[in-house]
Amino acid sequence: MVNPLSIAAMLVSTLVVFALPMILGVIFLRRWGASPLAVGVGVLGFLVPQVLIRIPALQWLNQQPFYQELAAQPWFLALFLSLTAGLFEETGRWIGYRYLLKNRLEFKNALAYGVGHGGFEAIFLVGLGYLNLIIFSFMINNGTFDSLAAPQLGLAAEEIRTQLISTPSYLYLVGGLERVFAIAVQLGLSVLVFYSVKRQEARLYWLAVLLHTMVNLPAVLLVSAGVGIVWIELWVAICAAVAVWYVIRSQRQEKQHAVLAGSAEMSQNG
Repeated sequence: MVNPLSIAAMLVSTLVVFALPMILGVIFLRRWGASPLAVGVGVLGFLVPQVLIRIPALQWLNQQPFYQELAAQPWFLALFLSLTAGLFEETGRWIGYRYLLKNRLEFKNALAYGVGHGGFEAIFLVGLGYLNLIIFSFMINNGTFDSLAAPQLGLAAEEIRTQLISTPSYLYLVGGLERVFAIAVQLGLSVLVFYSVKRQEARLYWLAVLLHTMVNLPAVLLVSAGVGIVWIELWVAICAAVAVWYVIRSQRQEKQHAVLAGSAEMSQNG
């Protein structure tokens, strides 16, 4: 039987994963007047580079002997996965700003892009999976798992059952918490690449790729080394805190620039 606390933890994480992007989206769209298009482009900025290109490419590589040999080295695998994630996502972000949002290069739209990107990532990577786990948990507890789900799941059925029953309840909260941190990081990276396009500074794009890689690399290495999940999440939390600081700092600078521009215009008119 799946612990009711585990089911409750999954429900909380699922609620967080779906609700947080919606709440942020409402704030940026209604209160700040951001463009809905920016949210949509943000969704595409994860969907196309990751779901449609990178993930299928990795699945193909996993079947190739040469890659299997290289992937046996933890450092290579961690660096390759982290770097390609940074390259694909930040390139998608740059293309989105440069071509799809070229007439909407405003700070508020950078945040809206980040919500679309980070929100879709959270729902795709965690939200949908947790929904399945919740359904399986109820089926295990009411005795219908073997007859309804197991035939479709095949050999994976017993593995899923064991995972749901044996995993400590608190770990199911980690998925939701990690996505909160990840959305914060995505907001920060979205602002950074926004400035790269707006100011035509390529170095900011490459900085975003580097930072994205550095967020993922230690986490992947710690997982492969068997380090406890608490330390991994601590690293991601630190990255999220830095990202939030950067967004707040940038937002304050945008306000200052707007005030100065308004003052300059009044002086000219006067």
